[in-house]
Amino acid sequence: MMARRGRWLWAGVLLLAAFGAGHGSLEAQIRMRNSEAQQLREAAARESRGDFDGAAQILRGLLENDASSQGGLFALERVLRAQGTLPTILPEVDAFLREDPASSGVRSLKLRVLFEADSLGALRDEATRWIEADSASDVPYREIGRVYERAFGSGAALELLREGRIQIGSESALALEIGDLLAGSGRLDEAAAEWTLAVGDDGAQVSTITRRLQGLTNGVEETGLRVVALLADSDLLPRRRAGVRVALDLGLERAALPLVQDVASRLDGRARSTFLSDTARRARDSNLVDVAAWAYDELGEEAGTPAERRQFDQRIIDVSLAAGDTASALEAQRRVAESFSPGSVDRRRATAQVIRLEGTRSEPDILRALLVEFREGFPNAPELDDLAATVAGALQTRGDPVGAAAVLEGIRGPKSSLERAYLLLAAGDVEQGRSALLLALTGLPPAEATPVIQFAGLLGRASPAGADALAAAGVAAHGGRAAEAAEILSDAAGTLESEEQAPTLAEAARMASSGGEEEIAARIRERIVTNYGDTPEMGEASLALARYYGRTSNGVDEAIRLLEELITRRPNAAVVPDARVELQKLRSRGR
Repeated sequence: MMARRGRWLWAGVLLLAAFGAGHGSLEAQIRMRNSEAQQLREAAARESRGDFDGAAQILRGLLENDASSQGGLFALERVLRAQGTLPTILPEVDAFLREDPASSGVRSLKLRVLFEADSLGALRDEATRWIEADSASDVPYREIGRVYERAFGSGAALELLREGRIQIGSESALALEIGDLLAGSGRLDEAAAEWTLAVGDDGAQVSTITRRLQGLTNGVEETGLRVVALLADSDLLPRRRAGVRVALDLGLERAALPLVQDVASRLDGRARSTFLSDTARRARDSNLVDVAAWAYDELGEEAGTPAERRQFDQRIIDVSLAAGDTASALEAQRRVAESFSPGSVDRRRATAQVIRLEGTRSEPDILRALLVEFREGFPNAPELDDLAATVAGALQTRGDPVGAAAVLEGIRGPKSSLERAYLLLAAGDVEQGRSALLLALTGLPPAEATPVIQFAGLLGRASPAGADALAAAGVAAHGGRAAEAAEILSDAAGTLESEEQAPTLAEAARMASSGGEEEIAARIRERIVTNYGDTPEMGEASLALARYYGRTSNGVDEAIRLLEELITRRPNAAVVPDARVELQKLRSRGR
């Protein structure tokens, strides 16, 4: 027992001695690091004040005491570069490498210094020494290749990298760098092959490769398709998934969809659901409607409940409508409607949306049948007014005014009254058409009522010739033909009495603007401002025209001029408060 205690005591003494020695060494290291940090801060302070000589003196003193201070060396590089004396750093670089020859960062620094000093022979010698010291690693070749490209051209750099691939013994080694050089030389097919290798067997580098493709100045689609095709040919599933990612991020829908379907067929369970969700999100972000709709549809097939299935169908509807794909949206909307119980409020609302979507594409007989079926199933539905107007408008656009009038029979509401008004105007019955417009006003929201009020008011004040022109233009604008409507009124204005001309042109501009024909509206408003400066319509035209010009960087000055002239010439005009606010915004943009 005593012997055992003795051994433990002796071991404790040795441990304490070792700790004491180590503790002393640790304290010395801490003091050294604190001193280094202090010197670096002082050098940085001098550098910030422009005292580069003082900063260099401190940093050289630091490196003299500790040649392996990487922070000191790179700080000295920055200071000497600012002074234009960078080559004088070479003695400190060599001293560092004697202490730490494996430092790739400092070896790269030495190569850059030699290149900038135009010491190309020394550069080659240093590159050779680095490769001989570490020929099995890709780091020397990568770093040397960057400098070689600048010093000797892309051909020499490419030769070096390919030699490095042989030495490393891997066919995919340095593929990213080789691909970059090939792409820079315009050899995009070869670059695509190298970048495909760089993706890796696990697909981990796909984001890097996608950024390379997106950064090409030309040939993005062709090179992207080449990369996708090469990845799709792989037997490794991660590389196929990488191909999907490239196709989605580059917006290559034709290549993406079959590859997405192929990869999905090789997955199951949670992995498949995750893949489909990610695919749908990326496809939606890239506006790839077919891919997003297919992925959401597949997720919907796996849904556990009707409510979950409806969520995916709603996403299909949203993405399809955003891309203008009414057919896909309609198919999904039908599934949503059929998923609800017959006679339920939810089914009624969903079915109403089906009819709205059908109104943009279906034949007249189908539209009439759908509306009849809806009226029979939901005779007192609040959606009937809107749906009847939708179907009537679609029928009128397709050249069936009689069918449109029949659809509106027995329907009472603001939307159906509005549609009935345009049918009457199209038939030449201006007075009854105006009455129907006024009847519709009571139920329309303010944003929709305002242009109807303006239009109906003009009809009531217009001469017979002016009213006919307004009626024809109103029907055209209501049918989505804004440019035609503006042209009708613009041409008619010159033939009307002088007091009618400016109001008629103002309505032409409003119709054009409401229909998205902003350039046409601007030309008409310029005509009003130039030729009808003493009319009330000049104020509205000037403000709208200034806003049009103000949306472009080179039109701000003209917008400011218009607003200043409006405020000066017509200080009491109703639009002047808005004009002052607009003028302040434009002036603040120029500061």
